[in-house]
Amino acid sequence: MRRASWLKLVLALGTIILSGIESWGEEQKPRELGTGPAYEKLGKLPVLHEGREKPLDTLAREEIKQIFGRETIKLLDATAENKAGETWGPVAAIFDWSARPSFWDDQPFILVEYVPLKRLLLSDAIKAQLAALVDKSGTTAADRDALGKMAADRELSATTIKAFLERSSLAAEDRKGLATLGAQLSEEHKWLSPHQLEEARITVDGGQALSFDAWFREIVQKKRKVDTSTTASMKLSEVEKRANEVGTRLVHYQAIRDREVRSVEPMLVMPRPSNKEYLAFLGRTFEKASKNPRFTGMSDFEMDGVKTLFAYMNELPGEERETPGTNPDFDKPFASWLGESSAWMPLKVVLDTKSADLAAAGFPLDKVTAFQTAFKNLEKAEDAAPGEVDEAKTSALVSAARSLGEVLSNRHYPSVAAIDRETYFNVTNPFFKAPAAYGMAVAMLAAVLGFQGFEKRSLLSRIGQGLYVAGMIGLVGGIAYEGFGFYLRVLISGWAPVTNMYETVIWVSAVSAILGLVLELIYRKTYAALAGSMVALLGTVLAANVPLLDPDIKTLQPVLRSNYWLTIHVLTEVSSYGAFLMAAGLGLIAVFYYLTATYRRSPGFTELALPIVPGLPLLAVGTVGLLASYGYLGPNWVTGNAVFMLSGALAGVGGMLSIVALASIGGELASRATFRDDACLADDALASERDVSSVRAATSVQTVMVGEAQGSSALLTLTKPTVAEMRAMATAARPKLDARGRAMQATAAKIKPLSNFIYRTMQVGVLLIAAGTILGGIWADYSWGRFWGWDPKEVWALITLLVYLIPLHGRFAGWFNTFALVVASVVCSLSVIMAWYGVNFVLGVGLHSYGFVEGGGQGIVMAVLAAVLALPVAAAWRRALGSKAVLTVV
Repeated sequence: MRRASWLKLVLALGTIILSGIESWGEEQKPRELGTGPAYEKLGKLPVLHEGREKPLDTLAREEIKQIFGRETIKLLDATAENKAGETWGPVAAIFDWSARPSFWDDQPFILVEYVPLKRLLLSDAIKAQLAALVDKSGTTAADRDALGKMAADRELSATTIKAFLERSSLAAEDRKGLATLGAQLSEEHKWLSPHQLEEARITVDGGQALSFDAWFREIVQKKRKVDTSTTASMKLSEVEKRANEVGTRLVHYQAIRDREVRSVEPMLVMPRPSNKEYLAFLGRTFEKASKNPRFTGMSDFEMDGVKTLFAYMNELPGEERETPGTNPDFDKPFASWLGESSAWMPLKVVLDTKSADLAAAGFPLDKVTAFQTAFKNLEKAEDAAPGEVDEAKTSALVSAARSLGEVLSNRHYPSVAAIDRETYFNVTNPFFKAPAAYGMAVAMLAAVLGFQGFEKRSLLSRIGQGLYVAGMIGLVGGIAYEGFGFYLRVLISGWAPVTNMYETVIWVSAVSAILGLVLELIYRKTYAALAGSMVALLGTVLAANVPLLDPDIKTLQPVLRSNYWLTIHVLTEVSSYGAFLMAAGLGLIAVFYYLTATYRRSPGFTELALPIVPGLPLLAVGTVGLLASYGYLGPNWVTGNAVFMLSGALAGVGGMLSIVALASIGGELASRATFRDDACLADDALASERDVSSVRAATSVQTVMVGEAQGSSALLTLTKPTVAEMRAMATAARPKLDARGRAMQATAAKIKPLSNFIYRTMQVGVLLIAAGTILGGIWADYSWGRFWGWDPKEVWALITLLVYLIPLHGRFAGWFNTFALVVASVVCSLSVIMAWYGVNFVLGVGLHSYGFVEGGGQGIVMAVLAAVLALPVAAAWRRALGSKAVLTVV
């Protein structure tokens, strides 16, 4: 009985504790809105966006990612602590923007990451808030003085406000308001509300105060001049660049909120009719617009028709332009264009135009009325219960839209299967899951290398085998995720998956992983699978996290609209990058072995650290120059492009030398941890005993053989030795190695298969890039009328081919030893980076302009490349010091 009572008491206490933890978690967890079957159904509403028919789910994810920075909006409290906030699904958020604009205008969700810009935008609000605190009667003299200094501080930061709050004597309410201001200025608080941006006043050069909207328009005009200018003197400042990004986000939000046709594309929800009634409506509208050059008094529906007609006529010669509905020769191709190529109608036009007017223009009255009614009903439900509408209303809207769209588009409306496929792709996103599988493969396969050399069937050997199987499962899983992602993406876009930088990155990842898997299945050495997993992990992580690698599926540039050439040229060319980068991954594994190997002597740490002596000063000088060039050291530092380039070079060289010293020291520490002098002496003693035994065995064999020969009276016959005796003789005749020699021999045994894999993958890459370059020339002859034109992309493809031919021929001719091949695999990869990344992000010129992208983080890329190149240099430095002859004093 007592035990039962104690048990009941323990269970009761446990229940109370668990319920308390759950309730606390519920209080801390943001409330989720806009999720569930209703919004999944609404996300399948077809729209036209950026020239491509897609589900509303895709449009919502793209727009919210641009505006908020992520696909799901998190509304935080005033101090940026997510305690009582809300999370909004993308479809619900984009729909709620126009349903409840007064709510969203006050929510901080417009991304403003750059703190100096944020401080500039909040400048007037900050001064007003600080001035109000100064004027309060309860504010002490000390606090007034500090508040006045903060109001005059143009570089006011969250740290300054926090320090003031720690020593001030303000009232609790005033302290809370000031704490909120400090949170808004912090780097963690990355968002401002639309009202804050719309009400912001910016003081530009000359002292003129402009609204943010006016300042943004000036920046847009200046950017156009910069883009067309050939002089280097005209450029946007960093604040102006960031303001242009923020202004673009605000305009996109306003276009969706107001459903207005602004400088960005509105939400296009319905195809246009191509029947004679719509042609007659356009004819009447055209005549009305001809008599009214300023378009005064024209409805949105009529203005939309005028824009549509002008879009078509601008592609025609003047003598071929006619008034719609008056000439059958003009009407027939125009009707075909309306049904297949014209932009869809904006949501605002469809909703705000009377159903009778739409019916007079060729819309089916019952279906367009059903669509308008269903949309307005859903809008009212969203206003009554934000983010929690029922599925029936969304189903009614999507069904009404499909019923109307299929009639208007003459069966060109997106199919249910196509919409479902894309929404499924958005939700599952296989490319975002691949890094987890590749990460598992890298971790498991790297651990396998530490379990090599143990006796078979031992516990450690079995652990290594288990890790190997797990690593291979991760590698196959990553390939499967990418393969499934490519399958869906190709079905959605209709093109081979190498039309932009994002697709090429994930394709290279897949090629490297597949090549590593194939080589691993053939040779079973772990290294190929590990290198392929490393390259695939790096590529998929970059694709998932780098903003410039845009995963959105967009319409293809006309020059690329050939699946035949995309497949045989671009896929081949990009696949060679996968082989070359896998060779670099194998090279880095070999560099690690060289860096931690045991050599004839153990270099001193002072010797190894010598590169840091010039490295640190060069790094310091270069860093100061770069900071001055970016304006971080104040306006008194005047620098130009020459100073910037020189500073970058000094910082790069200094950083490389510093990394060489640190990496070589780290390699020596690792080597000494696995190879000690006392263990070396013990191993040599055991080796001496084994050598004596081998000599004795060989001597006894020779004695028996000679004795048998001398005892024979008829013939001199030697007895054939056994296999064991022959091995003993060979061992006795072999040069004796000490423990260091045997350790060096073990390293060479590990590196030998790596060098073979490097050679083979280089051969595969050279074959692919040679074929891709030749095929590219044939495509260029077909498209541009010439086989070769020294375009930067063409030139760097040729340079990459020639660069990799050098180590291949050098190895074949015996000019390159194993270490030289390993270093070449890493160094030659720079040509791949330049052909792949540099032409698009750095040069940005040539006929291959469809691949160019602004930005690219060149400084970060150069720093990473310098750090990677420093590793083989560090291995060469330690190898050179460790291979010096050891002098013995007799």
